[in-house]
Amino acid sequence: MNRRKKHGLPSGSLIHMGDHKLHQVEFSVMDFNEETYSEFEVKSIDDLAPCKSTETVSWINIDGVHDALVIQKIGEHFQLHPLLLEDLMNPNHRPKIEDFDDYIHFTLRMLSYDREKKQIEQEQVSFVLGEHWVISFQETPGDVFGPIRDRIRNNKGRIRKLKADYLAYALADIIVDHYFLIIDEIDEEIEKLEDEVLNGKNEEILRSIQHLKNELLLLRKSTLPVRDAVGNLMKGTSRLIAPQTTVFLKDVYDHTLHISDSIEIYRETLNSLMEVHLSALSNRLNQVMKVLTIISTIFIPLTFIVGVYGMNFRFMPELSWEYGYAMVWGIMILVTLFLVYILRRNRWM
Repeated sequence: MNRRKKHGLPSGSLIHMGDHKLHQVEFSVMDFNEETYSEFEVKSIDDLAPCKSTETVSWINIDGVHDALVIQKIGEHFQLHPLLLEDLMNPNHRPKIEDFDDYIHFTLRMLSYDREKKQIEQEQVSFVLGEHWVISFQETPGDVFGPIRDRIRNNKGRIRKLKADYLAYALADIIVDHYFLIIDEIDEEIEKLEDEVLNGKNEEILRSIQHLKNELLLLRKSTLPVRDAVGNLMKGTSRLIAPQTTVFLKDVYDHTLHISDSIEIYRETLNSLMEVHLSALSNRLNQVMKVLTIISTIFIPLTFIVGVYGMNFRFMPELSWEYGYAMVWGIMILVTLFLVYILRRNRWM
């Protein structure tokens, strides 16, 4: 994120702070109630006028938040606060929920797991909940809302029987549910790391552990704010949230608690794996040092003996003795055998 783009500008200035840019902002609308349903694309923002006044529920999905003019027109059409519009164009916000009385703005992180790169991909998704409409803002096309669209089209479940607040809940719920998929992927990676630590075959194990810890940190940053925000929304202070929807929000809250607990467990597991790996490295080093120490212990006296007889003094009786060479070899062999016996008796080798 390049914060210099907004340096010196007043609050509410519409400057895109992200990297993703589309050639054109794309709109799609799903309008429904229990009896009727329609789905269409929007070519002009003026075409959204019926969505504001209709008694049916309208879900307006917008792909692309880089065009300041489009965001400004949407804000004017739905009378959205300038600071809210500013947040829409900054895709690096912490997940949060804001109640503006006439509408509620909340931001979540939509996560997916790239198995090839073994990392979490993230995208910010912002929602604005009105009395009869929900607007979702995404950075790029492609999302996890396919099952929601199918339920609307096929009139399955409660989604077409209830109001816009339930639709907002359903969208938030499916995003949080995908966090469980991330947890499952990380769980598989941790199981692989456990095998590698026990086998001691992976030389990059520390790097892998640290990478997973960073991914868990990203997941934690995406989950904890959602838990706190949903907890505040469950207090029932907003007139836009019906009492029956509050019950479903509690389910989202419970999911975030479960995910948070799993994250802490996995972090502890990774810390334990790191300790086991470092302990294994230390044991292997100790074994190497033990072998080197044994070798040194055996060769030190031998080195002393050959050093003595390697001196160039004129008067060394053994040098002229016929059996002097054999005697030195015999002494060295006896010393070696004696040291090996002592080391084995004390179980040092």
